[in-house]
Amino acid sequence: MSNPRLSLPLSTLVLLVACNQASSGGEEKAADTKAVAPADSKAPPAPAVAAPAPTGPASVDELLGLVHDGASSYVVFKAPDALLSLAETAASTFEQPLTTLVGATSPDQLSRLTESFALFKHGVADAKDALAKSGTDLARGIVVTSTSLSGDDTVITFSASSADAAKGLLAALKIPDAATTECQATAGRPGYVTCAKDQPTLAAYKPGDGKAARTRLNTALPAVAIDDLALFGYVTDGDVHFGLDKPAGGATLHVSAPPDAKDMVTTLAPGQADLLKFAPAGTGFLWMKLDLDELKKKGLNEVPPPFSATVGAFTGEVLFGGSADPAALQARFGFSDTSSLAPLADLAVAFGGPMIHNKPIPDVPGSKVSFKAENVSFGTDKVKALHLGASGVPQAKALADQLGLSLDAWVFPAEGTLAAVVGADATKVGLVKAAADSEATIAALPPALAASLRAGEVGFVTHVPLDGLQSPALLKLLDGALASLPGYSSSTARSALNVLAPLSSTTMWISEHQNAGVIHFAVQAIGNTTDEEGKAALAAAASPDPAKAFTDLAAKYPSSPRITAYQTRAGQGGAGALVGGSAPALLLAAGGMAAFLRPVIDAGPPVVAEPPVVAEPPAEEKKVEEKKVEEKKTETPKTEAPKTETPKTETPKTETPKTETPKTETPKTDETPKTETPKTGGLKIDSSKVERVPPKRVGRSE
Repeated sequence: MSNPRLSLPLSTLVLLVACNQASSGGEEKAADTKAVAPADSKAPPAPAVAAPAPTGPASVDELLGLVHDGASSYVVFKAPDALLSLAETAASTFEQPLTTLVGATSPDQLSRLTESFALFKHGVADAKDALAKSGTDLARGIVVTSTSLSGDDTVITFSASSADAAKGLLAALKIPDAATTECQATAGRPGYVTCAKDQPTLAAYKPGDGKAARTRLNTALPAVAIDDLALFGYVTDGDVHFGLDKPAGGATLHVSAPPDAKDMVTTLAPGQADLLKFAPAGTGFLWMKLDLDELKKKGLNEVPPPFSATVGAFTGEVLFGGSADPAALQARFGFSDTSSLAPLADLAVAFGGPMIHNKPIPDVPGSKVSFKAENVSFGTDKVKALHLGASGVPQAKALADQLGLSLDAWVFPAEGTLAAVVGADATKVGLVKAAADSEATIAALPPALAASLRAGEVGFVTHVPLDGLQSPALLKLLDGALASLPGYSSSTARSALNVLAPLSSTTMWISEHQNAGVIHFAVQAIGNTTDEEGKAALAAAASPDPAKAFTDLAAKYPSSPRITAYQTRAGQGGAGALVGGSAPALLLAAGGMAAFLRPVIDAGPPVVAEPPVVAEPPAEEKKVEEKKVEEKKTETPKTEAPKTETPKTETPKTETPKTETPKTETPKTDETPKTETPKTGGLKIDSSKVERVPPKRVGRSE
């Protein structure tokens, strides 16, 4: 059946074509009868044919060609549809846990939250409808740029069928001042329309050289897949280029290192991350590789013998991380030769043992500290380690039961490192060792970071897993530790943790390529919406029984790079999963606390004001008082409630300024203790003119 909307235009088109052909034939016959035109007469020029608007996704170079020439700042949305989908996914993912949490903690705010989510959903639907009606193709991108150094004059360029359609889109999207906005077809860019606040701003807009802008972007963000970015731009304030990519189940922001961060980037030396083999997959870690030449400039080469050989073997590689099985925290420093480290344990014991070994911990009765050198086995190898332990601590059992940690710390050279391991006893410390390689650890990291690590372009990484927040072990720990806290609710605690359930990790790293530093921030979700495993993981995170759901998921995908995250949420990692993932968080917390306390430490002790100097009594009175004191040396007042009667000292009737009556009562002159002189603020009192009043008994009331 024909479409009634198309029937009239089609019939009209056919009729026009037929009429055009008929009229053409008549014109030919008529032309035959006309006189032949002169040979030198010129035919009128053919009308210019407008270039067709391009279709399909716009390239980075095309979009950069829409940036104003000399713009102080700009933002290019290369894939706005992908960003819109990301916002929709985030809203649908967090709506249920946020609604549950707000309903339990702030019921009066629940309706407002529900309304906000509803408005967002309707807003997205309205935006999609308006985009379709305006003829806007989101795949062609959106460019926001300024035409002045102040950034006040902003223009926006996007695809639209006409200037009027573009204005209609801005009005439909409820853009401020849409009614007064001016729009016009973008010169030299078929299919695009540019809009601004007024005509002068539009007149000032001149598209720049896209290839030159691409070169600047590549230089600022080296080794970043520019063509895969969903958003990129530049900000004059700080001289920063940035870009955002959206891999499946995550988002990564890349920012060029500002000039202020030059010293930090210079201190790092990108290279292979050999020590990551000590960080098991799924655990948290902080890794860095320092530039040895920079360290030598700061005094590293001034270390005297015999320690100079040890320092000279330092590779610059450092790792702070956790271990899940066994539960422990560890620090590793890379060395090309560890032979000079062997005597350190005996040397430390010789100097510190007498002051520490077998000594009690202050304020912990029955405790005792152990500080000695012991052998530690790593397979068939044995190394001498410095062991610091504690016994007789009441909290030790709870620490072992809840987190699997013991009150032990070890320092030893092993596997090309100087290692420090905390929380593992003598039977477990040897199990904190390197894996065959670091590939399993790297595979679980954000894709952009994994690629840069394999290429040796990274100098610093901080990786914080969040899966431990969803482990049954944490919930049990919270219930046990906080159950007696007023207002604590187990269900509310679970609701709060469920808000973070979709998130799996956060990561920050610094890369350097061609002498340009880039700072990266990434967030990974537990799943994604692009494949079956990712969808199943998101569903497991939102299920009523996440532990069982992730147990099933781990069994179904045993070779997944996310297997450790699944096992942690299933409770298969035990308490060690909490410790393994918390290492960088604990280190950052310690650093933050040190930074917070630094001003207090640098300020020194508070200045104590000196008491005011009290004037000495006249020499004659002083001699009389000393004589009286000598006569009464044997009469020492009792420290208990005194029964001595003391008169009140009223204001002396002298011509000198009046003094207020002291609140303290002094003993009678015939029973004067050692501190008999009344305080008068330094004023001289003529005792002959002091009025006598009946004595008042002072002491304990009967």
